[in-house]
Amino acid sequence: MSDKASVGHLSNGPFSVGISVPRLNAEGFVRGESVYSADIIPENALRLRLVRSVHPRARILRVDTSAAEKVPGFVTLVTAHEMWPLTEPTPSRFSKDRFPGPLDVRPLARDEVRYVGEPIVAIVADSEASARLAADKVVIEYEILPPLLDPSGAITSDTFVHPLWKTNVAAHDVIRVGNPESAFFESDVITVSGELSVDCSTSAPMEMRSYVAHWDPRSARLKVEGAFQMPHPSRWTIAHALRLKESQVQIVAPNIGGTFGLKMVGHPEEVLVGFLAMKTRRPVAFVEDRDECFLARGREQKHSFQIAAKPDGQIVAFRDRMVADIGAVGAGGGWQMALVAAAVMPTVYRIENCLIDCYLATTNKSPWQGIRGYGKEIGNLVVERAIELLAQELGMSSNSLRRKNLVPSEAFPYRLPSGMMVDSGDYEPALDEIEEMTARWVQDVPTADDEHIIGRGYAFELTPEGAAFPGAVPSGFETATVKVDPSGEITVLASITSPGGGNETGLAQLVADVFGAPPSSITIRQGDTDVTPFGGGNSSSRSLMLCGAAAVSAAQDVRTKLARCAANLLKCEPTHIAFHDGEVFSTSASDSRLPFPAVALAVYTHPFTSGDGVELPLQSTKSYKAQNVRHSPDEHGRISAYPSYPYSVHAAEVEVSRDTGVVRVLKYSVVHDCGTVINPALVDGQMRGAVVMGIGAALWERMQMGESGHKITDRLKNYLLPRASDIPPIEIGHRVTPSAFHPLGMKGAGESGVGGAMAAVINAVGNAIGPAAARRLNAVPATPERVLDAMIGGRS
Repeated sequence: MSDKASVGHLSNGPFSVGISVPRLNAEGFVRGESVYSADIIPENALRLRLVRSVHPRARILRVDTSAAEKVPGFVTLVTAHEMWPLTEPTPSRFSKDRFPGPLDVRPLARDEVRYVGEPIVAIVADSEASARLAADKVVIEYEILPPLLDPSGAITSDTFVHPLWKTNVAAHDVIRVGNPESAFFESDVITVSGELSVDCSTSAPMEMRSYVAHWDPRSARLKVEGAFQMPHPSRWTIAHALRLKESQVQIVAPNIGGTFGLKMVGHPEEVLVGFLAMKTRRPVAFVEDRDECFLARGREQKHSFQIAAKPDGQIVAFRDRMVADIGAVGAGGGWQMALVAAAVMPTVYRIENCLIDCYLATTNKSPWQGIRGYGKEIGNLVVERAIELLAQELGMSSNSLRRKNLVPSEAFPYRLPSGMMVDSGDYEPALDEIEEMTARWVQDVPTADDEHIIGRGYAFELTPEGAAFPGAVPSGFETATVKVDPSGEITVLASITSPGGGNETGLAQLVADVFGAPPSSITIRQGDTDVTPFGGGNSSSRSLMLCGAAAVSAAQDVRTKLARCAANLLKCEPTHIAFHDGEVFSTSASDSRLPFPAVALAVYTHPFTSGDGVELPLQSTKSYKAQNVRHSPDEHGRISAYPSYPYSVHAAEVEVSRDTGVVRVLKYSVVHDCGTVINPALVDGQMRGAVVMGIGAALWERMQMGESGHKITDRLKNYLLPRASDIPPIEIGHRVTPSAFHPLGMKGAGESGVGGAMAAVINAVGNAIGPAAARRLNAVPATPERVLDAMIGGRS
């Protein structure tokens, strides 16, 4: 990859795009001075505590709050009987047309609870301790009902999680191309079948959710500050639920300590703090416990797949039946991840006959919330497991099989069976590069012995980014305002938020290059709906890909205004004006230079002379709407909701204990292609973080539930996240195939790595334990017990 990536800017430098510029606000984070949502809760704020269901399915017979109301410090409470008549259902961020019936999501359950942890009573007290004590005093009498916990059984059940639907199938998508049924029965094909069960997992961010709401009765405005990943959509949902105009609601998101999809929209506490602040006319705060954070489920699903190839390795057919256990459907969009998992198949491979049959089953479990990868990681995992098992059956190396079936570079743009239009790629050279990287491992990796066996696994990952689902709020665009003040300060007001990955630095680099200024001179403002223009916030790697393009367009517009003013001052044509290192000059007479602030001031103070022909103020707002998106169904009835398709290829070396089944990752390398790279250090940081999450999901992370539907996993002590000592150095290589559908060639880099890491590690474990045991290892994560069972099964 070159050191610099030109994006067609108008300045004469210095260029910072393509350079690992240090994060603008790094010092504050390192020193512990950065402010997070829980830090801004005022001392006089009341505290909210929720009384939650202890049963997965039950009828609420009686709620007795008399003892709670006598607790010192108790202020008020609310139940559904008070709240429902005064509010509206919390709207879903996605179109209601996607569901089989009406979706009536309320912050508090009234007649029946649908999952363990569903809120029933909201307690408000003057301290956290008093709120907890009062909540413990609430007595709820239930009629326990038999829960639906098995998704396959729920599909055929005549008992419904959402009674208004009359079905437990939230969605059913059949993706078909070619004639897969007949392809599997061709006389000369070799067919392999497999199953894969993916356990429930969660995003587990370092910072859990917290909110504080302030109601101002004089202005009739509600301000909610907190861990909002998507401030403008959150304002829309909260305003609707509380029967307020959007102009009456302000959402402010300070620094966020990781989101990974959890902090998008639709959480009941967001509405509750607002309702109770309006009721009490005092600030009301909610800070989530780690136990409550584990209500956020994701990924739980089962796959039954088949793959067929000619004896020479040419794959002719693939099919998969998947059943996703999405729990009860909430106002958030986590359930959509299962549909994305199906839509990404068969990823980077050209397979002419495909059938993916995808069921989303509702059960009496907590709703799915967004989690990094957003379903794509599972689609990639299933396809890569199928590739690995087929290679074993054919007696060829897995990478030889991959190489033979990759979509060739000249085939792009390439249509997936789901209708997704893959913009660009260069897969085979990426595979060559990863093999060159792993060739250097040999001298450093220990060999197998009586106690341990060594395995190596590879995997491709295709990661659609920039989601633009029809009916979503919003769908497929972001907005930026760029302004230059009379002092010459350049400010960007961005519709996106930063979850901690540093996108504000990338934005500054893009805008700085337009004005020939250092990135450190650019002020970035995000996360305040009263200040920033409308947009989606942070999700699906849209930050720089969409908002970055909007910011460049707005900056170029402002630069054109400044160039006109400078031309008036320097008596030359605007086309001759250049910007460099805080100065403005004419390329035809470079000895005559003006300080950038002087030109800005001249526009405002002499608009009829120096600023003649300049539209004031020095400000521009631009939106960028994603290209390569198609919402009108094609001839197969499919749409394409993602504009860009970064990809990566991964390799892992693992050591497996013969006696205990414990897996240790020894080596890891990845080659990544996200198109034009704005800041390599930020991209590498995203990839390393995603790989770590993928390794964790492959080997340890698992949310367990008892047979009765009650949570077992309730703290980090029994939800095993990877530690620094568990992860080897991660070597990263880059390729750059710019997207032809993006003005800067970007594709997005926020989610790539999770699925590739999951698949590469699982494939490495399978390579270590041998073909027969690998077939029996059909559940993720590959815990020591499962690995040992797979190995022991071959000895009996």
